[in-house]
Amino acid sequence: MTTVHRLGDHLVNFYLVDTGPSLLLVDAGLPAHWNSLETALRGLGRPVTDIAAVLVTHGHPDHVGVAERIRAASGADVWVHESDAPILTEPRQLNKVWTPERSLLGYAVRRPSGLRAPLHLARGGALRVPAVRSVRTFSGDQHLDLHGAPLAVHTPGHTHGSTSYLFPDASLAFTGDALVTHDSVTGRVGPCVICRAFTQDSHAALASLDKIAGHELTSVLPGHGEPWTDGLARAARQAAASGIR
Repeated sequence: MTTVHRLGDHLVNFYLVDTGPSLLLVDAGLPAHWNSLETALRGLGRPVTDIAAVLVTHGHPDHVGVAERIRAASGADVWVHESDAPILTEPRQLNKVWTPERSLLGYAVRRPSGLRAPLHLARGGALRVPAVRSVRTFSGDQHLDLHGAPLAVHTPGHTHGSTSYLFPDASLAFTGDALVTHDSVTGRVGPCVICRAFTQDSHAALASLDKIAGHELTSVLPGHGEPWTDGLARAARQAAASGIR
């Protein structure tokens, strides 16, 4: 039986997936979240070497913070879509491959409290994420040969390589930032697409929602916000209907 442990903090989620024979990590939080991971592993009585793979939904620093530390400690494979691989291997060159549609400044003028999230990420080590020395990539939708049988579904828009990881046997969908339930910049709560200050291609992001709406899975575990347990298809349709700001 697959069980999931939610890690991170009030703004950032990542997940430890216990498939029984091995552990998988979906995303890797911020560098400051290492202690959170260690605490979870101790609670399970499992060493870090039991982590077989890190499944990265996209290359932003709040999703890859401890990926290299895990890879070095356990030999875990770090999986990411090929379009976002350059961000992992050269995190300080993020702006070479990712540019948001709009400036954060306009959102900050309308809602100054939205700046708390970027500041929180910076305090958590977002500006000093270690490069991942070795990554494994895929180019499209692909079943990964791992316990739990995850299906990597390319859901571009937030970044070009944004990916959702679906676990059909457990009826779980890890959507990263392709679909979230809290946009801390705009304050939106409920299924939505992150605002244009952190989205590279809003048209692609909305098209990706149509794509994952075709999968009937029960639980949605996003990169930001609370879990959604009323079905992936419904969450995707609701996010698409609310549009992008």
